[in-house]
Amino acid sequence: MSEERTEQQVLEELSDEERALLKRVLELERAKLHLSAYEATDDLLAAVKEIIP
Repeated sequence: MSEERTEQQVLEELSDEERALLKRVLELERAKLHLSAYEATDDLLAAVKEIIP
């Protein structure tokens, strides 16, 4: 049986690039809460391309 990891453990294992991507995705998701018809696909793709060209 595999050992369950906590959210904190997962976050600590992320690389700097992965953390930056996660932060950007969370920022976009937070912005979506304020816009009912927000389509984040282009923003998410742009964020990924900034980190992983």
